[in-house]
Amino acid sequence: MKKIKGFTLIELMIVVAIVGILAAVAYPSYINYVKRTHRAEIVGVLTSASQALERFYTQTGQYSNPPSGVPTMADPTGNAYYTLNVVRVAPVGTVPSTFTLTAVPIAGTMMAGDMCGSFFIDNTGARNNLNNTAAGTTAVCWGR
Repeated sequence: MKKIKGFTLIELMIVVAIVGILAAVAYPSYINYVKRTHRAEIVGVLTSASQALERFYTQTGQYSNPPSGVPTMADPTGNAYYTLNVVRVAPVGTVPSTFTLTAVPIAGTMMAGDMCGSFFIDNTGARNNLNNTAAGTTAVCWGR
C-alpha cells in the first residue's frame, strides 16, 4: 500500500481553531495598546502646547498673538485622532490672561468613544478628562 503524505481535515481544523483562539485573545490587547499610544501622543501634544504658551506668556505677559509654533484658535495643532481647541480668556478690555487647551477625539476614528474622552489642560496646569468613563480616570488617561 502506498503512503500518502499530507494533513487530514481534522488536523487542519484543529490548527485553524488554535489560531482563531490566539487571535481572539491578541487582537483586543493590540487595540488597547494602540489606543494607549494615541493617548500618550495627545498628552505630549497638549503638554508641549501648554509649555509653549507659558513661555510666550513669560516673555510678553499675554497669551494673545503668539508666534508660529504656538497653537492659536485659527491654527490649532493636533494629530490624526484628536482636534486641539485653544481658548483664551480675558477680562473685558484686556489681553487674555488664561488659556484652556482641549483635545477632542475626531469622529469616525478609533479614539472616538474612547474611555478617556476629551483631554483638557489650562494655564494653571490642571489636567482633566471630559466625557470619560469610570475606567478613564485622569491618572490613567494622563499616564501619571
